[in-house]
Formats: sequence, structure tokens, C-alpha cells
Amino acid sequence: MTLLKTPHYTIRHISGLEELIEVEHMQIEVWGINNHIEIVPKDILLIVQKNGGLVLGAFDPSNKMVGFLFGFIGQHSHLKFKHCSHMMGVLPEYRHHGVGENLKYIQRKLIQEQGLDLITWTVNPLEGVNASLNFGKLGVICKTLLPNFYGEMEDELNKGLPSDRFEVEWWINSKRVAKRIEEDKPTLSVDFFLESGALRVNHIESDGSTTINIENWNDRTILLEVPASFQEIKLRSLETALSWILQTRLCFQTAFAAGYIVSEFYSEVNDGVRHNFYVLQKNSPLFTN
Repeated sequence: MTLLKTPHYTIRHISGLEELIEVEHMQIEVWGINNHIEIVPKDILLIVQKNGGLVLGAFDPSNKMVGFLFGFIGQHSHLKFKHCSHMMGVLPEYRHHGVGENLKYIQRKLIQEQGLDLITWTVNPLEGVNASLNFGKLGVICKTLLPNFYGEMEDELNKGLPSDRFEVEWWINSKRVAKRIEEDKPTLSVDFFLESGALRVNHIESDGSTTINIENWNDRTILLEVPASFQEIKLRSLETALSWILQTRLCFQTAFAAGYIVSEFYSEVNDGVRHNFYVLQKNSPLFTN
């Protein structure tokens, strides 16, 4: 059954073993996986799909798969059920056509039909494109960091570094999420937060390094700058990339322990240079469900 049709692609449920095998190949291509035991195999995809999970595909007009999403039912606090969104991948040439965004919107609709109100997934906090989608367009929040969650990974995007991850929460029935989807991202700026009394805790140096101040926050809104392209930093210096992971790990762990929530991600270009910022807040209406 077709769930969405655009001039560039169609989104629908994956159907049959051949398409499940295509999802295996998509994982290898999107993440540059060298060790094939790291992919989610077709047998798991099939059994999850048959038992309340989701395996969605996006297909171009020639019926070539250009994106996919995979998730399953889990539990969160007080034995309540949620949906765990484990993987979403889109081919590079389709990443500016709204494929990932629309896969998530359809996921939200289908999970609402199951009577659930929470979808969670893990995301690398240093990957700005993902943060822009998750916080900016979808309206997720985050209050959990999982240090080195997947252990040592062998794919090209993650190889050689700890796999720290946010566990983001997408409260799909909340006013925040509905407003974000219907009205798009609110108009924000670094100057807006600074003029409102926010504390900027770091700057990025010319070599891509940073030093993050984790003292004297005094319950103020926090602005944390992260790299515009973490993969470029990784290619230039694995040592600098590791420093980013360790420093942001300490920063987020300190913030979450103090009651902060990551409520927004903001990106702006000044003098031709892109700057990405996380906004961490306490008791803000921005993350009221």
C-alpha cells in the first residue's frame, strides 16, 4: 500500500524477501559497512515487520530503493510501550528531497494508529545534519547520553572512535511536535538566546578543536557549539575528533544530571562559515509535552 507519493519517490511498506534483501544492501551502502555481520539481516527485518514493527521503503520512479526506515516495539518507564526507531538511511542523492523527513512523518502516523505516544532512537550528537532534522523539524528532545553505546564500530562513519549517542524522545502526540510539523521550526538565533541571558560555553578554534566550560552555569540556558562537519574533523585529526567526543560527553552528562534537557538545535552561517549550536534548558515551555 502506498503511504506517500511525490514526483521523485514513493513511500510504502517493504514487501517480500527481495526488498528485505535490498534493505540489507542499503545498510552497507549508506553507512559504508565493511563487516557484514553488523547489518540487520532480512530474517530479523521480516519477523519484526510481522509482529508490530515497521520496515518502510522509499522508491524512485524506476522502483529503486532510495531510503528505508526500521523500528520495533519496546518498553520505557513504568512498563509502558513505545516504538524504538532503530535505523533510517537515505542515499546521498536523495538527502535533499525530504525522504528522511517524510519517512519519519509516516512513522509517526502509523505508530499513533497503534495507540503509542513515544518513539525513541539513538543519534550521534556530533552529526549536525541529523540534529537539524531531529530537533529542528521533528521536535525531539533529549535528556539521555549513552557513552560508547554500540562499542567499537567498523563502518566508515564511526570507525576508530567511541560510539557515544543521544537517546532522543519524540513525543508524537505533544503540542510541541504537532506545532513543529505544522508550522516548521521557530525563528531562533544565537543572538536571541545570548540577549535573553544564555551562556555560551565554548567556541571552535581554527584547527577545529574546542574547550568546553562546564562550570558556573547557574541554571542559565546553555549554548554549546558543535562542528559544522564532524566527519571533516575526523579525516583531519582522529585525536581532535576524540577530544570532541570526550568533552561533549562530559558536558551532556553534567547537564542531564543537573536537570537540563537538549531542547533545540540551531545552525547559522556567518561570513560564509556555518556554526551549529545545541540549546540546553531547564523548565522551558519549548519542551512541554
